[in-house]
Amino acid sequence: MSASGDGSEKSLADLMAGVAVVFLLLAVIFILEAHEQREAAVRDKEAAIEKVDSQKEGVQESLIALREDLISLDATLDGGFIALSGLDGGVNALEIEFKNMQFGLGQCRTPPAYVEQFERGAVPLIHRVCKAVEAMRDAGAEPSIILEGHTDDRPFLGTSWECGVREGVARYSFENNVRASAARAQEVFFTVREQLRDAGYERDCFDSNFVVSGRGQTAPRPGTDGSEPENRRLVIRVRGDLRL
Repeated sequence: MSASGDGSEKSLADLMAGVAVVFLLLAVIFILEAHEQREAAVRDKEAAIEKVDSQKEGVQESLIALREDLISLDATLDGGFIALSGLDGGVNALEIEFKNMQFGLGQCRTPPAYVEQFERGAVPLIHRVCKAVEAMRDAGAEPSIILEGHTDDRPFLGTSWECGVREGVARYSFENNVRASAARAQEVFFTVREQLRDAGYERDCFDSNFVVSGRGQTAPRPGTDGSEPENRRLVIRVRGDLRL
């Protein structure tokens, strides 16, 4: 074989060896990048889990503290102001029901006896709720405060303007119950707000955070028949949702 032929074969062999080295380096780089991406994904997942756990812990601690504070508040008001839901594991909401606050059939005005209760209890109640909301926000959660009106499942009687209902009891039964429950919630909202007229922090928080809702007959009190009068009630639902 000639010298030129040997040189060509050697050059080709060197070229192939060089290409092999390049492919090997690219493979190593690809493997290293894939490994780094997997590690980054694991770190991101661990950070997300830690964030959710921190929010969940913050929400539960805030609601537990709020519940304890409200139990003490109710005791100072002779135990007749509010009733509280339980806080079992995993629950991210506290329901505060205004105790013994039952609206008469066809009525949406705040009962006079409860106006007196609000004169004593509105400011400390809203103050405690707002502090709990602040704590949940500090924990990274998304809190909400809903003032909910509820009715029983009987057709709403009467057509008084204060309840915003429509004529035609049978035809508009469900609609009128929703309208009446919303009107009752609005009425209580403004009754409470009036008691906060000289309370700057509490009134600002109340105006900024409270949402008024009418649930009608859709959420009866657990363990009751939908037609029972105690379903004509009003509650504050303090909730902390997690930001994922």
